[in-house]
Amino acid sequence: MVVFVRQYEHTMLLELLKNGHTGPDEKIGGGIRVFQVRKHPMWKSRCFFLIRDNESVDDFSFRKCVDSILPLPEEMQVKHDANRALGGAKNHRGKSGGGKGGRGHGKKGGSRH
Repeated sequence: MVVFVRQYEHTMLLELLKNGHTGPDEKIGGGIRVFQVRKHPMWKSRCFFLIRDNESVDDFSFRKCVDSILPLPEEMQVKHDANRALGGAKNHRGKSGGGKGGRGHGKKGGSRH
């Protein structure tokens, strides 16, 4: 599912890229037509994507841009390679028992409530 952002969010994301990204000129290019939120094909998680005026597409890290502008205290920071150390961006549902034994279900697959 692709979600397009509204004009206000577009303005804020563009400012975030300009002020927080390590390479804003390269990332923005000739201009950004639209921002989207969609599933990243490699990481299998929801990510921000931008579509430039020339139709090229790129992703970017909202969190890294924010951290550049206003870093969290060190004890609250998440290491960016921590996900890789834990085995990558895998679906961890299998660890909780998968479909029937997952969150919100009793032992027989029925609702707890």
